Amino acid sequence: MKNNSKNAILHNQKERHYIINLQKNRSLVALISCLVSLFLTICCITIGFIKYARAGVKPLDLLQYFTIDANAITAFATAMIIPYAIDGFRKKRFYCPRWAVMFYYCGAVCTTLIMIFATCVISLFDFEMAFRGTNFYLHAICPILILISFFLIESYYSISKKDVLKCMLPVFIYAIVYIYKVIILGVENGGWEDIYYFTKNAPPLVSFIAMMIITYLVALLVRFIYNKLSKSRIMKLSDNLWNDDVSDVEIKIELFGLGRYMGKKENRVYATLPLDIISIISDKYNIKKEDLIAAFSKGMIDSMF
Repeated sequence: MKNNSKNAILHNQKERHYIINLQKNRSLVALISCLVSLFLTICCITIGFIKYARAGVKPLDLLQYFTIDANAITAFATAMIIPYAIDGFRKKRFYCPRWAVMFYYCGAVCTTLIMIFATCVISLFDFEMAFRGTNFYLHAICPILILISFFLIESYYSISKKDVLKCMLPVFIYAIVYIYKVIILGVENGGWEDIYYFTKNAPPLVSFIAMMIITYLVALLVRFIYNKLSKSRIMKLSDNLWNDDVSDVEIKIELFGLGRYMGKKENRVYATLPLDIISIISDKYNIKKEDLIAAFSKGMIDSMF
C-alpha cells in the first residue's frame, strides 16, 4: 500500500509542469534556421552583386531578378525575427508580435514561390540558372530554412485571408513592373529581358493571372500549415494542463511560480504578460483572469525586486 501511494505521488508530480509551453529546443532550431538563412542570403546576394558588377551590370538592374528582391525582403524580416528567437531560447518560448509574424509570412511566401518556380519552370529551360552556384542556396536551401523557422514561431493568433492578400503585394508589384519593363518598354529601350519566360509560352495577361493564382495558392498553403500548427499548440497546451479536480489555489500557486520564473528572464522596464496562456487557463478552469494575472504578477515582481 505504501509503495502504491508513493508511486501515485510520483506520478502526480511528473504530471505537474508549468502552464506555459516551454519549448527551448523549438526556439533553438528556429534561431539556427534564421541565422543560417540570413547568413546564406547575405553572402549569396553579395556574391551576385560582385559577379554582375564585374560583368558591367548595374546594381539596380539586378532588381529584375525576383530572387534578389524576395530574398532581400526575407533577409530584413529574418533580421527582425532573430532577436525574438534569441529571447525565446533564453525564456524557452519563441514568441513574437503579430506585425513581425506577418512580415515574415510575406517573406516565407515569396521565397517558397521562388523555390516552386525554380523547380517547376526555370529548371526546365535553364538548370544552371535554377540550381547552380549561389542560386542553389537562394532557390532551395534558404526557402526551406525560412519555412522551418516560420512554422516554429509560437503564436496564438491566426493568419486571415485578408493577410493572404496583403502578403501577395510584393509579387503583384513585381509583376506589374516586370510587364512594363519587358513588354511595354522592351530591351531595345532599356527594359528587361524575359528571363522568366512569361511572354514566350503564353500571352502576358494569362501569365499574369496564372502567377497571381499560384501565389495565392502558395500563400493559402503556408497559411493553412501555420494556422494548423498554432491551433495544435493551443490544444496541446490545454490538454497538458492539470486534471479538472485541481483547486484554484494550486493553479494560482503555479501562476505565481511561473511569474517568478519569467521574472528572472524579463526586462524590468518592458516586462510582458502571457495573456494568451492566462486566457486558456481562465477558460478551462473558470477562474477570473484578474485573479490569475494578480498571482502571476506577484511572482514576477517578487523575482524582479
